[in-house]
Amino acid sequence: MLRDRYRIILIVAVIVASGSAWGVYRILGNMRASNRVVTRMVVVAAKDITEGAALTSDALTLAELPIAAIPAGAFSAADSVVERVARVSIFKGEAIVPGRLAPAGTTAGIEVKISPGKRAMAVRIDDVTGLSGLMQPNSRVDVLVTLRDEENASGRISKLFMSNMRVLSVGAQVERGADGQAITAASAMLEVTPDEAERLAVAMREGSIQLVLRGYGDPDSIRTNGARPSDVLRQLRSGVMPETTRREPEPVASRPRNRAVAAPVVPAPAVTTPAPTPRPVPVVNDSVTVKIYRGDRLSQQKFESRKDSVRRDTL
Repeated sequence: MLRDRYRIILIVAVIVASGSAWGVYRILGNMRASNRVVTRMVVVAAKDITEGAALTSDALTLAELPIAAIPAGAFSAADSVVERVARVSIFKGEAIVPGRLAPAGTTAGIEVKISPGKRAMAVRIDDVTGLSGLMQPNSRVDVLVTLRDEENASGRISKLFMSNMRVLSVGAQVERGADGQAITAASAMLEVTPDEAERLAVAMREGSIQLVLRGYGDPDSIRTNGARPSDVLRQLRSGVMPETTRREPEPVASRPRNRAVAAPVVPAPAVTTPAPTPRPVPVVNDSVTVKIYRGDRLSQQKFESRKDSVRRDTL
């Protein structure tokens, strides 16, 4: 009887332990399922792809990315993007999306670099106008024109009349070289609007142009009055160098804060010291009188200190 009771208790304990283990297993499985990241295969760049280059099969690969990190429109098959042209530079490991590709049927070349609404115009350059080959594709330049001044028939004027122009290519090179070496070419392709193309054609026909290289991240346009030979001669005769114009930093708007305002410092009143009263100078006798008694006769003898002389009075 007692043995049967122990057997029942053991069977119940095994059933309860099995149920608990099964419950824990189900809870852990649900936790893993909730923490599992859903992924999908997408087409990514297997190497860096330059702007205007056609995509080849060896430049593409498939990678498994989390769905939350996949950009909209990403391709899932490499065959759908082969022979498409890159509109911008694509870096290794970056997902291929339609926004980075030129329209289907576009051939590789400089056409894909031209922004909508703009044109590409070639300008003749040499070692001077081309900045000695230091100008590279995607550089930013200003265009300086020198031509005859209509107001002064005997003089000429130089003026910057186009600012922040994008260089599409230098010669036949459409991409900046990784080595950064100078490019020697006879022409440069600038990205211009139709109106700028007309004015640039007149400038090249009636005068001479020169490209002025801009610094990186300097998008500001500068307005100038132009320079004439008379201005240069006037400066040479005066001997005064023009001051360099410096742009003051713009104040940064910030929230007003409650700050303790220091009370204005009131200067202490000046203390007037009265002049010292001169002390009286004691009167010093210049002579000494000595009385001399000789019998019934009295005589006086006076000694003077300043003149070192002696005066004798007889009474």
